[in-house]
Amino acid sequence: MTNTQQLFKQNYQSSNDVARVIAEDINVFALANDIEESIMGQVELCIAELVNNAYEHAYELTDGCPIEVICYLKDDAELVIEISDFGQAMDRNAFKAAVNAEFVVPDPDDEATWTTSGRGFIIIVQLTDSLIYTCEDNKNTFEFHKKLWTQ
Repeated sequence: MTNTQQLFKQNYQSSNDVARVIAEDINVFALANDIEESIMGQVELCIAELVNNAYEHAYELTDGCPIEVICYLKDDAELVIEISDFGQAMDRNAFKAAVNAEFVVPDPDDEATWTTSGRGFIIIVQLTDSLIYTCEDNKNTFEFHKKLWTQ
């Protein structure tokens, strides 16, 4: 049986700097729940990538659109974060391609490797234990899980 504890839920409005605000709020939640700083550094990066994606792609850089954040501990062993927007949905095939893509190391002599587009999902997949995308009733949700303890 799954035990969900310590729920954090907050609504925000999209903007260029809302990712930083959300990460700071989640950090307060993490400190109150004794989550290690090293884990939170990775989680903050994932939050920034997903929130910036919502602002840039789902809302096409429009300020003031809703972003919903839910965070909780699952069985005292896993941090779960859900970030939802109500903008343009991501194509499921594009999501699958993005999470399965290979990271291209920038080469100073090859301009084609300098692009930053497409790296966010690769980074999230590397730093988390799972990443799930759902789209229901015009609500796009990215949910990631991060184990709190290593074995």
